[in-house]
Amino acid sequence: MARWLTIGCVGFLVLLLLGGWAVYTWVIRPAQALVNNLRQVITLDKGVQKQETYAPPTGQQLTQAQVQRFVRVEREVKAQLGGRFSQLEARLNQLTQKQMGSTSLDYRAALDLFRDSGNLVTDAKRIQVAALNKQGFSSQEYAWTRQQVYSALGLGVPNLNPSEILRQISSKNFNPQVSLQKPNAPPANVKLVESFKNELESYYPFTWFGL
Repeated sequence: MARWLTIGCVGFLVLLLLGGWAVYTWVIRPAQALVNNLRQVITLDKGVQKQETYAPPTGQQLTQAQVQRFVRVEREVKAQLGGRFSQLEARLNQLTQKQMGSTSLDYRAALDLFRDSGNLVTDAKRIQVAALNKQGFSSQEYAWTRQQVYSALGLGVPNLNPSEILRQISSKNFNPQVSLQKPNAPPANVKLVESFKNELESYYPFTWFGL
């Protein structure tokens, strides 16, 4: 009897250790990597040459030129990521469809998507910063344009706060939630982005990382 009790206890301890290893490998470590990526993105954003304040127009209406410049930035990121983007594209589209109409973002989806992507996020940010400078965007104008574009598609853009995400993870909340900002879109904005709908949606999950 004692022998079976000992074996049972050892087995239970092994299961606990394996469970702890699994949680660390599949949840904690990717979450820590996510926060590190977000912090690097914020640092890299300082490379944008235009940092002046942007005053949005009355009525929050995009111009055709803004939408075209925005699309060129995204196309540049996709093009330079090349096969790395293509390999993720089907998954990106799937995640976008799941987020339609949502008011918050479940960051486990982001962890699952980018767990094995290496430096994809920071590489994409470096490419994006160069593209922003080429298209004459300031950080604030791009952020506003991105929010209006995706609101016109029925998608919200997260209000990123790496410290808050890290706080949730440190509190053993391995499924941090982030609110999505989705203002009402003027009909004119919906019309402007309509022809770019598919390619904008395929890029959408990158906005979860400030891209």
